[in-house]
Amino acid sequence: MKHVKSISSSIFLVLLCVGVIWVENDLAARLPMIFSIVSVSSLLALLHALRRAPAGYENEHGFHIRAPRKHVHPLRPVFATSGSRT
Repeated sequence: MKHVKSISSSIFLVLLCVGVIWVENDLAARLPMIFSIVSVSSLLALLHALRRAPAGYENEHGFHIRAPRKHVHPLRPVFATSGSRT
């Protein structure tokens, strides 16, 4: 069942890519200036999303996201008093 799921998802991905390429080709033929603006803005949006993605690594056990470093607040000064307040 897992094999069938991966094949059907691959077919869907190929059909989606072909559809996007067909639409882009149609837009480029009709409206070249708008196509270039849309292409540049979509690439910038993709770049922004990739830069915000968490850093991680992949090994034989899968993909692992590193835990973010916790911000350590600087220590506040503690003033010693010479007597008790009453």
